Amino acid sequence: MKIKSLQIALLVGVVASTTSCVSTNKGFQSSPVISRSVQLDPIKADIKVDEKTKLIGESTSTYLLMFRISGDNTFADGINFSTDASAGLLQQLNPLKLAQAGRLAKVRGAAAYKALANGDYDFLVHPNYTTTVKNYLFIKEYAVKVEGYGGKYQNFRTEKQKIVYLENGKEIILQDK
Repeated sequence: MKIKSLQIALLVGVVASTTSCVSTNKGFQSSPVISRSVQLDPIKADIKVDEKTKLIGESTSTYLLMFRISGDNTFADGINFSTDASAGLLQQLNPLKLAQAGRLAKVRGAAAYKALANGDYDFLVHPNYTTTVKNYLFIKEYAVKVEGYGGKYQNFRTEKQKIVYLENGKEIILQDK
């Protein structure tokens, strides 16, 4: 019995060390250059939302203990989840909750990627995430469905800032040159 257990453990070790995975990430919504020596005029853009078409993306991942055994390999980076339940300080201190939050973020990112992949959109407007977690003995399955509208940035432009100084109760407005 001991030899059989050792053989199984060795087989699992060999399989785990010889398998590989590929993932693709696509980033959305970047920040401008942040440097103290660079002064930039604010960049403004118009936002066009396609209210006629609802975008839907779904993703599922399955984990055996701490190893992902199935799931998507394409993710949208930079997606913010305003209703992220893992943001609480107590949950961040708990390693199990932190691991679950990381797994959910990946599955949400994969669902967002799928929702945005079929159109020429820059971001999701008013995304609603439905998350289901199924627990089995050593297996956890995370399923996420996202629904929202596609948004696109258009008409990029820079505008000079107006600087307002109050001097003896008077307003002086100067154009930045």
